[in-house]
Amino acid sequence: MAKVRLSTEEIMKIGFFEKIANVPIIDCILNDERVAFIVKEGDVGAAIGKGGENVKKAEEKFGKKVDIIEYSDDWRKFIRNIFAPIQLEDVWVKRVGKDVVAFIRINPRVRRAVFGEKGKNLERALQILKRHTKITKIKVIIDNQKFKRKKARKPVNEEQQQEQAEAKQEVKNE
Repeated sequence: MAKVRLSTEEIMKIGFFEKIANVPIIDCILNDERVAFIVKEGDVGAAIGKGGENVKKAEEKFGKKVDIIEYSDDWRKFIRNIFAPIQLEDVWVKRVGKDVVAFIRINPRVRRAVFGEKGKNLERALQILKRHTKITKIKVIIDNQKFKRKKARKPVNEEQQQEQAEAKQEVKNE
């Protein structure tokens, strides 16, 4: 994980939330109407608290909605956690030129929830991913049932097979 620079406001919010939830906070992302706390894998239940009490206390204190996001070294799982409870149809990560792109396929019914007002949810997701992974872009694919993602084509020859294996390894090693 990269070092994250926090503002004074973020540090104060982390301090308050760590006290009431009694779990270490990895990161805090603020925007006008929301505060998102990133917690270690397995800490999400404790962070939320019994009946959501920790989240409710924090929302009263901050006057904003509070989201708890569970971190994962598995980027695909982390992306799903960022968008939870929204069901993403599929998630994959691929190098495209200089960029590492997260592709998320969604049902048209959850489009508004994924994008948020004026794309704010997508913007926040990308901000989180840039801080904790090497992902630089998110591409959303609206899944109209008629057009299912085709299986990756099998390489025709050994050279193509080798290129595909190297591309996968390159993204994994970063």
